[in-house]
Amino acid sequence: MIIESSMLQVLIALSHNENISKAAEELNVTQSAVSQALKNLEARVGFPVVARTGKSVSLTENGQRLAKVAKQYFKRIEETIEQIHLENHEIKGRLHVGSLYGLGKTWLSSRMLDFLGSYPELEVRLSMDFPETIIKKFEQHEIDCLIMPEHLVPAFAEKRDLHSEYTTVVFPNSDKFPITSKTDLKDLLGYPIIFYENNDPNFYRWCREKFGVVPRNVKPRLVVNSFGQMLQAVNEGLGIAVVPTHVLKRSHFKSKVKTVGKDFEVFSNKVSFAFHPDEAQSYKINELYKFLLEVAKDL
Repeated sequence: MIIESSMLQVLIALSHNENISKAAEELNVTQSAVSQALKNLEARVGFPVVARTGKSVSLTENGQRLAKVAKQYFKRIEETIEQIHLENHEIKGRLHVGSLYGLGKTWLSSRMLDFLGSYPELEVRLSMDFPETIIKKFEQHEIDCLIMPEHLVPAFAEKRDLHSEYTTVVFPNSDKFPITSKTDLKDLLGYPIIFYENNDPNFYRWCREKFGVVPRNVKPRLVVNSFGQMLQAVNEGLGIAVVPTHVLKRSHFKSKVKTVGKDFEVFSNKVSFAFHPDEAQSYKINELYKFLLEVAKDL
């Protein structure tokens, strides 16, 4: 019995999506091609691999078993190809990297472009999303490695330190915000505050590390999911904000807003480079880590 690899790729795509149109989009083929591949696969194996409910398609128990073996099969092929390239000191193939919006946009995306410049035959995909989405994709082996705060890295992953992150308070360059190193938390809370998302974790962590207290019932004047927009709002006099120092360092507003300096900089967390345990010897993974570790020195 001969099963074509394209049939197995369709099965794997459906295990991710449970939707024919989304599976077709992932594989860059038509929906009819996906449906035909499923029909041919079921004819070859002699049992149903999918169950249809309206427009939704889910794998049967036997379909799930077959998809699991198919993933292992393609994984072994990729590993063998990578080993051959490793022996020839080459980096080719694909690498899927996951990170969070903030770190991904402000630092990682430009660094990945530099990395690709050294390895033109490598195909890299960078996914930026909320932690739960990125981690789920990593757990499903859709993502090869993660760059994110240490405390968010799944327990089963291998991780290495990349760099330490610090945060600081920024405020408008205005006499209405006479903040100094002697300003206490009570006085700071008297100013309008700008949050990064609801219940801004950076803000509360900064308060705890700097003053040993986590304030309650803080009502921000503005909530925005972008450090760049937060800094713009501070520059326009809308309030104060807590941002990572590496973001401020690279921002257009770094010379337009004010800080207190080192006195108000506190350790936030470690950023880790994480990967699947079975990828510990991957040449691509190790080369990317060495590259990022080196460029992280300027953060």
